[in-house]
Amino acid sequence: MAVKESTLTFPKEIGDSFLLCGICTERYKNAKVLQCLHSFCEPCLGKLAADCNAITCPICRRSHEVPDNGVSGIDNNVFLNNLVELFSKNESTESEKCGICLQGSLVKHCIECSMDICESCATTHQRIPATRTHSMLMMDDYVSAKSVDPASVQAPLHCCEHPQYEIEFYCDTCEKEICVKCTALVHSKPEHHYRCIAEAAEEYTNVLTASIDKVKMKGNQAKDSKGTATIVSKSLDETFTRETEKLKEHIRQTIEDVTRLIQEDGDKRLAEIKDEYDKRKVHLNSQIKELEIIEDDVVTASEYAENLVHYRDAAQLMIAKKGLDTKVRELLTLQTVVDPVEDDYMLFQPCGDFCKEKKLGMLETTRTLYKLVDIPTFVRINEEISLTMEALHETSQIKCNGKIKQVDVVVTSPGNVQEKMAVFSNNNGTLTLKTRAKTEGVHEVSAFVREKPVNGLPVRIQVIRKKGLICQFGGNGSGDGQFSGIYGLTITRTGNILVCDYDNPRAQSFNMSGKFLHLLKFTQLSSNPSLFDAAVAASGDILYTDDDQNRVVVCDERGKVLKCFGEGKFRRVAGITVCPVTGTVYTADDSSNVIVVHDQDGNYIKSFGGPGNKEGEFSSPWFVCTDSKGNVYVSDKDNNRIQVFDGYCRFRYTFGSEGSGDRRLKSPSGVAVDKRGYIYVSDSGNKRIVKYKPGGKFLCRIDSDSDGLSSPQGICLTDDEPFAKVVVVDNENCCVNIFAQ
Repeated sequence: MAVKESTLTFPKEIGDSFLLCGICTERYKNAKVLQCLHSFCEPCLGKLAADCNAITCPICRRSHEVPDNGVSGIDNNVFLNNLVELFSKNESTESEKCGICLQGSLVKHCIECSMDICESCATTHQRIPATRTHSMLMMDDYVSAKSVDPASVQAPLHCCEHPQYEIEFYCDTCEKEICVKCTALVHSKPEHHYRCIAEAAEEYTNVLTASIDKVKMKGNQAKDSKGTATIVSKSLDETFTRETEKLKEHIRQTIEDVTRLIQEDGDKRLAEIKDEYDKRKVHLNSQIKELEIIEDDVVTASEYAENLVHYRDAAQLMIAKKGLDTKVRELLTLQTVVDPVEDDYMLFQPCGDFCKEKKLGMLETTRTLYKLVDIPTFVRINEEISLTMEALHETSQIKCNGKIKQVDVVVTSPGNVQEKMAVFSNNNGTLTLKTRAKTEGVHEVSAFVREKPVNGLPVRIQVIRKKGLICQFGGNGSGDGQFSGIYGLTITRTGNILVCDYDNPRAQSFNMSGKFLHLLKFTQLSSNPSLFDAAVAASGDILYTDDDQNRVVVCDERGKVLKCFGEGKFRRVAGITVCPVTGTVYTADDSSNVIVVHDQDGNYIKSFGGPGNKEGEFSSPWFVCTDSKGNVYVSDKDNNRIQVFDGYCRFRYTFGSEGSGDRRLKSPSGVAVDKRGYIYVSDSGNKRIVKYKPGGKFLCRIDSDSDGLSSPQGICLTDDEPFAKVVVVDNENCCVNIFAQ
């Protein structure tokens, strides 16, 4: 038994860990190997597949279908099962008995039966007709052979279709192991090509060996990559520690700086209060001293006169008459009924946010007697600006009719032009202030009562243009300021309008008055681009969609090409937008019916959509835009609707359907969203511009029939408050229109 002892001596830890099932944590019982190459006990897999037709691997979580004949049809892990058997034999005692009579000592091993038997039973085993052909080996020979080549002493496998026949062939046509009976019944030539299973195994061994070499190479690559990732991970830890300490130090320093600024501003405010107090105190003390002198003069004169009258010395009285009369006349002319030269009103008004205001607050030294009410947020140009001023206390009311001379109200228009407002009394403690808005922009209103400013002023009023078409420029041609086939446009960070002149091909820049500024021809590119649409990145760079090369061209505002990306990701590019939240680039692919997503560096992320008319599907997506929350709006042109997605490209809602009513759309093209979430759509088929509330409820029409829109396409918005101007391309009329709303 020397061979057995030498070949079955294995490290104990292999038996305790390597041969344990990952489910039951016990030694494998007929180990089965899943397609993911993880092995488990057959009984454990049977429990996992009890109520379903699939098994989820407990280790890698991959799902695997269960064969028609159940868990038993899953391939055996012959290697593990042999190891289990070897360990079991190694751990068994020398008193093991014959597998047939259960009494005799083990002498031989039947390969076909996989059974150890005694000499007597072996003799009988070879006489029985059913087992006389079985191969027998002496136990030492069996153990030695199994340790060197386990396959040579493994029991032959039988055909699952014909269990009485051993597997001898392999059908290349069906990729299935078969027996001799299968070759005659099901896998006969010439329809099927089969060969000896040993030959097929030899060939597959060579293929598998080569594949394993490649897999090992992949493993080495993964190991190297893991090493690199580990280095980066450690570096990340160090960076995290370093930057955390840097941030903590910055927090400490910032607290010190802000505390110092607060203390400095506090000292300044305290000094301001003290200065105001000292100034008033000096004035009041001076007034009190003057009144004390008057009071003493009056008392002295009164006592002197009363004494003269009391003693009635005629000579003395008449001698003092001249001087006494002079003093009395002087005293009678003195102003003795006077208000205090200063009041006691001082009020410190704290600011809510020191970091924003950069001060703790302000000292209010004049009591608020009036306030402005009914202040309009905005008015249209050439309309009347009207405000109301009301008194806060009855004693401060100005009671007179007509124009009020004690009140001055000044309105300052853009350009620092000042003009007085007309002031009218309403005879109820309120005043009406009026003027006419003559220029567009922010106007500031300041008021003074008896030359003292009214607290809380100035107030700001926005003067905007009247609704409707305020500017139109362009025309058909190839000269400066002319267009040929225009679809998209954008507004640059400097407030200029950049129009994609598709057929010419070039881009042109204009100011908001429609004045031509310059051309952009992209001479650095190898071919002339057909520019469909443009969008502005946070950096100020302009991203154009090039319909000729189906790519995105990135340039600075003067047209210098910085890079291109997206080649091979589009079939036909259309609209483009850059998310103001993440910098993500969304591009409409009109031909593939998808929206293609790139990061701000131009790296492809994914596409979403697909052809169809269901939610999230498109039929000719034309233009795309994003809002301040990262939501994505797509003009689904041939489906006559607008679809809205969140920043993760998940469908949110849709609005619009084919028709010409207020709530209908026909071939919508351009789409834009303002800061308040209102949605603007170029309703191309209905030749109009419509506005929707956040959520897609119809609000109003921006243009009118008299404006003559023919084929509105790209649309963008200015930053004007409270209402953005709407800038729209008219493709058929080869012009750009600007609307006020």
